[in-house]
This record gives sequence, C-alpha cells and structure tokens, in this order.
Amino acid sequence: MNSVKECVFCRIKGLLEEIPQKSGNNTIPCKRGIYEDDYCIATLAPEQYTKGHTLLILKNHRVDIADTNISREELSGFIDALNKLAIHLKGKLQDYENNVPQRIYIAILCDGIEHLHAHLIPRYPFTDADGNIYEKLFLERDGRKNINRKIEKDELGGFWYIAEREKNYKKSEFWNKSDEERAKYLEEFAGKLRMSLI
Repeated sequence: MNSVKECVFCRIKGLLEEIPQKSGNNTIPCKRGIYEDDYCIATLAPEQYTKGHTLLILKNHRVDIADTNISREELSGFIDALNKLAIHLKGKLQDYENNVPQRIYIAILCDGIEHLHAHLIPRYPFTDADGNIYEKLFLERDGRKNINRKIEKDELGGFWYIAEREKNYKKSEFWNKSDEERAKYLEEFAGKLRMSLI
C-alpha cells in the first residue's frame, strides 16, 4: 500500500503545475490540468485511452471511495466534480474524425495508485473495428443474432471498450508521437479544455 509520502497524486499541488507524464524511460513534464475546485483537481491522463481521457483526483489522500476517513463534503465535492467534468467533456470533445462522445465512461478503480481518483473516458461512436472486437469477445455468449442486432443499433457499450483501449493505447495515433510531441499536445489540449481556476 502506498503511503501518503509516496503517493504520486499527493504531489500534485495545483491546476497549472507541470506534471511528469509516464513515457518509456523518460518523463516529460507538462501542464495538463483542466479543472480545480476546493476538493478535486482534474488532469488529462498521460495515456489518453481515448481523446480527452481525464483523471479526477481528490486532493486529500483517501485510498478509495470506501475509505472511512472521507468526509461527506469531500465525497459530495468529488461526485459533483465528476458530473461537471462529464458534461463539460461531452460538450467540448471530438475524436480525430470530429465525432463527439456518445458517453463519458467513469471508472473508479484505485488499484494502481491507492488514492481516490476516477477515469473519465470518452466513448466515441463505435467503429467497424469495435464491432469486430465485440464479436470476438462475445459471440459465444450472445450469439450471432444478438451480436448483429447490437452492431446495427450501436449498442456495444461496456467495460470491454475501456479494456481494449487500455490494452492497445501504445498503438494509438497519440502514442505514435515523440515524448516531446505528446507533452506539447497534452499541454495545448488541456489549455483548450480548461474549465476554471480557483
């Protein structure tokens, strides 16, 4: 278990702080914060599973949402910020083909970094490749008829979408850039998405 002293999220002190991004052997710092309030800070995720993938981080160190030390005010502030961010991202984002997100998926896992945070992952319209992936994963469970219906009605939603992007993010257009290009991109993109300063 990470102690507060070791927690990478506890080191983030403000919206416009330069935060190192994970990248192979290098860490290139960039200002990628997009939101801050009394309880939380939000920053573009360095991995960008999908364009606009954002992390909402509770400022006070709490292990996860079941931490008995989390106050009602903190929890309320965290949920309120999730709502504001989801609405903001859904209204501002476009993928590389200019599609707007159909959903903003929210995952609160807190396994890798034991500090309460949520991933907000835009889910853009499903592609033919998504249909093929869904079919490989769920044909045995759902059957051909249900798969075809779900593909036709664009109803392929689920955790598999996030897991597939996590598995393959280093093959994405974003990760084909150099470390420096990614840092510059995140900083510029954050500037366009930034909501407010305390």
